[in-house]
Amino acid sequence: MAHAPPVVRLALAYAAGVASGLVGAPWWIAPLALAVFLVAPQGASLRPATGIVWMVALVVGWVGAELTAPPAACAPPGATGHQATLEGRFLASPRAGSAPFRRSEGCGDVTVVSADPEVRAGRPVRVVGSWREGRVRPWFHATEVAPGAAGEREWRWRSVLWRDALVERLGRLYGDRAPLVAALTLARREGLDPEMSDRFARAGIAHLLAISGFHVGVLAGGALALLALLGVGARLRELGAAGAACAYVAFIGAPDAAARAAIMLTLVVASRARGGPPARWGPLGGALLLLLAVDPRSLAGVGFQLSFAGVAGLVAWTGPCAGFLMRASRRLLPRAAVDAVAAGVAATVATLPVVAWHFERVSLVGIPATLLATPLVALALGGALATLLLDFAWPASAAFLAGGVGVLLDGVETTATVAASWPWASVWTTPQSVGAGIAGVVLAALVARQPRVGARARRVLVAVYAATGILAWPLLLGWQGRGTLEVVVIDVGQGDAVAVRTPRGRWLLVDAGPPVRDLDPGAHPVVRALRARGVRRVEALVLTHADLDHIGGATAVLRSLPVGAVYDPGLAAPKEDLVRVLATAAERGVPWRVARAGERLAIDGITIDVLHPPATLPAGVETNAASLVALLSFGAFDLLLTGDAYTDAERTIASGLPDIEVLKVGHHGSDTSTDSLLLASARPELAVVSVGRGNRYGHPSPVVLSRLERSGASVRRTDRDGTLTVLARDDGRYEVRAERALGSDAGR
Repeated sequence: MAHAPPVVRLALAYAAGVASGLVGAPWWIAPLALAVFLVAPQGASLRPATGIVWMVALVVGWVGAELTAPPAACAPPGATGHQATLEGRFLASPRAGSAPFRRSEGCGDVTVVSADPEVRAGRPVRVVGSWREGRVRPWFHATEVAPGAAGEREWRWRSVLWRDALVERLGRLYGDRAPLVAALTLARREGLDPEMSDRFARAGIAHLLAISGFHVGVLAGGALALLALLGVGARLRELGAAGAACAYVAFIGAPDAAARAAIMLTLVVASRARGGPPARWGPLGGALLLLLAVDPRSLAGVGFQLSFAGVAGLVAWTGPCAGFLMRASRRLLPRAAVDAVAAGVAATVATLPVVAWHFERVSLVGIPATLLATPLVALALGGALATLLLDFAWPASAAFLAGGVGVLLDGVETTATVAASWPWASVWTTPQSVGAGIAGVVLAALVARQPRVGARARRVLVAVYAATGILAWPLLLGWQGRGTLEVVVIDVGQGDAVAVRTPRGRWLLVDAGPPVRDLDPGAHPVVRALRARGVRRVEALVLTHADLDHIGGATAVLRSLPVGAVYDPGLAAPKEDLVRVLATAAERGVPWRVARAGERLAIDGITIDVLHPPATLPAGVETNAASLVALLSFGAFDLLLTGDAYTDAERTIASGLPDIEVLKVGHHGSDTSTDSLLLASARPELAVVSVGRGNRYGHPSPVVLSRLERSGASVRRTDRDGTLTVLARDDGRYEVRAERALGSDAGR
């Protein structure tokens, strides 16, 4: 930052203050961070006045984030199914059942699902329904939609009405392809097939459907190329490209992300056109400062981060990328195509860390897929905009041109489909790994600022440090908590999956949760949870019984990670899913072993004693009745895993149980399990219920919750707390941590 313009340093300081406020850091974190920076070698030469300005910017950013926080009444209630009434307007018509909805009174946006075909975007409405817990954040299920009261500033919604009208025109022009065209041109994804979205994500070109900053970059690159063909000078070309980007954003109704990208690009171009020394980062820093001053909390938005990263990539790397492509092609490629492709690649590379952080997926074919898709997208984008313009004056000509655009869209879809079909097309990552890589880059940048480090060595340092950070993270996870037992009750919805890390860092898995639609085994929640903890191998996969909510993810685990052996009760159940797991284990060479009462598995200081089912099973026994029940012991710490066993099975083992610290409640809290005799004999201190949010079974049963309360056990539930982690010591002490809730609860 020593050579960055002052406005950039000021903007970054302000953004750091905003970020600290958004994550809930206390106000004194800002001056503390500044003090640490000032005493560091790179900050020691700063003048005191400069440090004071930075500290003020940090504190002002923190105050801005706090003052713009939404009212407490805006937060959805914790209990799913809670009835409520929302006032506001849809930002898009819910043609496919759902759309973003902007709530009144500064409560922000939420996804609303409505089956009412008469609902239209931009009109004031009142929706009645209930809150539901989503994978990322709560959403609202509307059962009734009624007209609302019009506001005083109706003109603010004209852009929403205009954009919705454009979507309707695209529906008439492109038919079934309209959702894809709307995503490419208007950044509206309502109605887009989820399978198509997944293909684009696996191919690494999901930004074509979601990142409006990329759209602006592609359009600006196309305008630059066209003006270059016409012989326009460099400065006028840049001004023309910025003007084309602004006109495009205005025409599609100025969606937030596209508007931000256009503002930043315009400021950069305006600065370069002054006639003085070319300025790149100053205008970008000014845009960041301006946009955060208007709305500090926008920094937390994925769209804001992607827009800023996309434009920053355009500013930093479009020129070098275009030069590399020209040299690689020996200047045989037309400059127009090179500029368009360079803009797309630059935006893709710059947004890669943001995409990996938020969506936890990195495409290994993203760059080549982008090289193939960007020219097609640039042409399709221009053609689709032309059809929209022509449709106002000459509908027949617009329909004819739409047929040609359809050919380009087929090419884009084919690129995504072929790239996504390769098994190694994409890999799942974790925010922690992304953070480790970013930390490596920052550290390399600080080291590379030494005067003796040349340009080539600087690039090598950045690559080495980033790779070191990414590779070191799993090693740190492997060493973390050595000597303790870790039990992770993974939030898989209505199902069971319990991962166990031994004191020496080896992992076991009891059940694997229900299946998911995603064809990528690495996308399964259980696989992702294991990889997030640095798991490279599962020593034993224990399947308590053959029901789908317990074995549905076993195939994904077997295909994603090496597994030492599979254990189950050995009940021959005529279930297709069990056959699939058996076939996958055989294909991978994983041995399959029967575990019944009397069997013991000992590993790294822990023991797992199988208590049920009995050695001989009666004919025709049901899968739940034959469910495996096991006692896991680590010194004085005991955990009882009950699967879906019924109360009669629990009664047969109750008399032989010691006092246990943790009970994994049976059958997701159904009243068919968790018998009073079991609770009286085992006297658990903590009861963990693995259950889905808003499940149709009514789990956990109020009867069971009452039994647990009377027994004195503390109850934690995955539907409310998310994934739960128990860290235990061999003296019986333990603590519980919830991923969704901050803090931890200490055991005895």
